[in-house]
Amino acid sequence: MASSKKLKLDVRSFQESWTLDFGFVSRDDRAVCALCCQNVVCRTSSLKRHFETKHEKSFKDDAEKREFLKKAVVLKYCLVICQTNPLIISRIKDLPVSARTVERRITDMATDITEQQSAALKAAEVFSVALDESVDINDSPRLAVVARYCSNGEIHEELCCLKSMNGSTKGEDVLNTFIKHFEHRDIDIKKIFSITTDGAPAMVGIHRGFVTLAEQMIGHPVMKLHCIIHQENLCAKISDSELNDVMSTVTKIVNFLVARSAKTHRQFRSLLEEMGSAYRDVPLHCSVRWFSRGKVLWRFVKCLVEIKVFLATQKQTYPELEDDKWLAKLMFLVDITAHLNELNLRLQGSGQTVICLFEEWKGFISKLDVYTQDIQTASFLYFKHLKAFSVDHQVNTVEIEMYMRNLTSRFCSRFQDFQHFGSLFSFLIKPESSENLNLTAFEWMNIEDFEMQLIDLKAPLLWTSNFFDLRKSLETVENKQKGILTCWESLPEKFGCLKKMATGLLCSFGSTYLCEQIFSHMKYVLGPHRNRLTEDHSEACVQLKV
Repeated sequence: MASSKKLKLDVRSFQESWTLDFGFVSRDDRAVCALCCQNVVCRTSSLKRHFETKHEKSFKDDAEKREFLKKAVVLKYCLVICQTNPLIISRIKDLPVSARTVERRITDMATDITEQQSAALKAAEVFSVALDESVDINDSPRLAVVARYCSNGEIHEELCCLKSMNGSTKGEDVLNTFIKHFEHRDIDIKKIFSITTDGAPAMVGIHRGFVTLAEQMIGHPVMKLHCIIHQENLCAKISDSELNDVMSTVTKIVNFLVARSAKTHRQFRSLLEEMGSAYRDVPLHCSVRWFSRGKVLWRFVKCLVEIKVFLATQKQTYPELEDDKWLAKLMFLVDITAHLNELNLRLQGSGQTVICLFEEWKGFISKLDVYTQDIQTASFLYFKHLKAFSVDHQVNTVEIEMYMRNLTSRFCSRFQDFQHFGSLFSFLIKPESSENLNLTAFEWMNIEDFEMQLIDLKAPLLWTSNFFDLRKSLETVENKQKGILTCWESLPEKFGCLKKMATGLLCSFGSTYLCEQIFSHMKYVLGPHRNRLTEDHSEACVQLKV
């Protein structure tokens, strides 16, 4: 009897009044809710109970309920029809989503990333930050803050924020934006181990600079680092050297060829093609771009014959192009800027540890001594353009030697922060040889057992052999950061003090490369053709892009 009653209920016919009263549509002899797609047996009491329990409270009055139910039912009928037609389904999938949907999805994903990052920063023992400031397409100053921390056996480096700063960009303004952001996310800034900036006065001012003010707010000494790439770029500048006249002349000629008029530029490119040159143009010089000077000089020398011919046809006189002394300095500049660009390229990239950057600097200092000796002996083994020029011309190396001495002096006098913490950086891969370390930046970490733990680490051959194997493997491992962290995490917990120090050093930024990369993404996201994005939306887009 029960089975026959159930069968009778299952085959009850669908009533059209249920559609407008409760928002149900008929599908396969079942009543389907157009609001939540749940199947309900075809019975008035069941449909009414489902609607009143789950949906009725969502509406203010009967008018709003009926209007919403009409739209929901129409949509549901459309979906039912579409599901029976594969062609319609494929066409719907090809339709682009609305701008509102894209905006909502981007915001939701960025919010999820921020929440995960906040949880990881709260759980981390220490973390470090790198900051830089730039201007977007709307002339609004934006502060980029990147954090590096250890979580789940990996080092993460992620964008924390890309905030606008209204008004001035003094140290106090940067600090207020910085503090407000971390307070909003309930992240304790007292966990900050190091701060890396681009070295601008607003950042590193002794009294009112951001780093000084931030250190006061944090409440303990932090490791303060000046971006190593910016320091290298400052050392490589030739504006105050005797070779500045060479770069000025090259810039004038290139500007005449490329930027003076479109007609001149077309004629020059046509001449390069007619003369069978391997290149079709020369790039403009931009002092802001790191590689610009070297690329312009290199292409200028490669197209030197064609440039002379074209300038002669344009009745442009540059006696320097026939002066052997000037040409020798030009060839030298091409070679030395190539070496500097190679160093700059080695310093770039994400995941760079401070020890790797420090060793790159030390290696280049040694190379400068070799380069200087090479110039003094006139061997030119490391200056191929100058060597080729010296075959047919006499080369006076007095000014070149003076430039090399000044360049070496600048590299030795700068990078004071890296020289000061050099022994600490070496602690990461050679702790058994660490002596007389400056532990000021670690005092807040409760490292009273440092000396005892270091002795225990040095004594057994087991642990020292681990770091020997680490140094050997770093020669071939691409991700050096992970290799160093894995080695330290393999130590037992009795070396907790040393492991905490190593984590702090591994989290330190040696450059603001990631900030510069973020600004490049920002100029792509917030460009001339899309300059009305809000601050939050542009920040969300950049956060997903990086």
